[in-house]
Amino acid sequence: MNASARWLALAMLLLALQGCASLAERQKTPGTALPAAADSPLAGLLPPDLVPGSGSAFRPLAFSSYSMDARLTLIRQARHSLDIQYYLLADDLTGRAFLREVRDAARRGVRVRILVDDLYTASNDRLLQGIAATPNVQVRLFNPFPAGRAFTITRWGLSLADLARLNHRMHNKLFIADGIFAIAGGRNIADEYFFRSPRGNFIDFDLLVAGDAVPDLAASFDRYWNSRHVYTLDALEPGAPKAEARREEFERLTASSAMLFAPIMEGARDFLNYGPLSHDMAHPPLKMLRGAIRVVADNPEKVSGEAASGLDASTVISHLTQAIGGARDHVLLASPYFVPGKAALERLYKVRQGGVPVTLVTNTMASNDEPFVSAAYARYRRQMLQMGVQIYEVSPRILRMDTTFDDSFGSMLGTSTGRLHAKVMVIDHQTTVVGSMNLDFRSARANTELGLFVDSPELAADVTELVDELRSVGTYRMRLGGASGRDVQWVDDEPDGEKVYDAEPEISIATLLEVWLFSPFIEEDLL
Repeated sequence: MNASARWLALAMLLLALQGCASLAERQKTPGTALPAAADSPLAGLLPPDLVPGSGSAFRPLAFSSYSMDARLTLIRQARHSLDIQYYLLADDLTGRAFLREVRDAARRGVRVRILVDDLYTASNDRLLQGIAATPNVQVRLFNPFPAGRAFTITRWGLSLADLARLNHRMHNKLFIADGIFAIAGGRNIADEYFFRSPRGNFIDFDLLVAGDAVPDLAASFDRYWNSRHVYTLDALEPGAPKAEARREEFERLTASSAMLFAPIMEGARDFLNYGPLSHDMAHPPLKMLRGAIRVVADNPEKVSGEAASGLDASTVISHLTQAIGGARDHVLLASPYFVPGKAALERLYKVRQGGVPVTLVTNTMASNDEPFVSAAYARYRRQMLQMGVQIYEVSPRILRMDTTFDDSFGSMLGTSTGRLHAKVMVIDHQTTVVGSMNLDFRSARANTELGLFVDSPELAADVTELVDELRSVGTYRMRLGGASGRDVQWVDDEPDGEKVYDAEPEISIATLLEVWLFSPFIEEDLL
């Protein structure tokens, strides 16, 4: 049998079997977050006047190295609980180093709950099975594939009748230690989010949070943990090896990553003059900003299609677009995947009609790891420029030109593609929105998201400073020009003058051909 015949036979077999694949209702033990632990070493880091009802404290985690340092420090200092929720927790050097620290915390008696979306778990199943075999650790998967779990092709092939459900994913990113500190933002746990990939790395942003927002974030975690769309890993894979064998394999898998993240140099500071959490622990209380945080988390029932119409006022994106519509002074948007759609475009138009400046920072097609999203965004670009929206697109060369966003691993960045992944918005120099949400159809209607609406002019100033630096060192300024005055142009403001491009810069012929061939057939609500 030749290769084509084998693939055809496999396809026919999958079609025959897919009707048998379904998720049965399975009982799981409800769980709730543990209250803030007063005897935790982490409690001593809090500002002394940060008492319940006094608001929240927070600090930006702009450098990827500082963001990982914060996670590892919290894991090492935790004494009671770790609640971990991610869209992607990869089986790579970063994922293994992170979970090895989590394993060590569980061995100390820390209760660990790990909730991961099931989209990519075919590639990290052994790692999750190993950590799940550790005493004090529970692993659950969100909206899982019902069958064929060992391989991606069989997962999808055996779920053809269930694609509408599987198109909805949990995109939230949340980490909580001892009920005292939380980290939320755009970073998943994988090499490319912590400047460890030689091919492409993400410029991203997280927020370290304490105070009143943490119980709200813990309640959001519990809502997902106990959702009917969540299944225990053991229930989905009852034929897994015995616990001892899984623990031994986990040790082999993670041993080489134990020292991946070396201590940060003494006296180091990031772009905003914050030190790493591991150093600042020796000088409590932590330097933190203060303000009010409103936590907005999508209902896990969103995966049932509740927000498919785009009219659900409870979603993170609905809250965000409402805040944008109420802007009176300035709107700053940084979004890696930007597909506004007709409704959001009308909202931006009304804001601009009111004389409010709007600035958008997003990826070029060359820097976007999802080029079809860039193609969809391009349909709106001219209209936004005509409205007077200031648009900047990130060059893939940014990591080779500047160390603002991380200076720890510069030796590998010369060959790495730089990509914007931060999801931050600043409204009227007062409200900053940080979270997992993109300004696209998937975040609005399909995926679940988490957003923090932070009332703090100081944080707004910090985030604006970061985005301004990004704009100045590694972006193209967009404008309308050419003979007609209506052609989209990319302007590289170099020291010796402008360099103007009339077509997508730095893009490969292969990517252009792929987009040209397939993007007409991809609906925007899938992006």
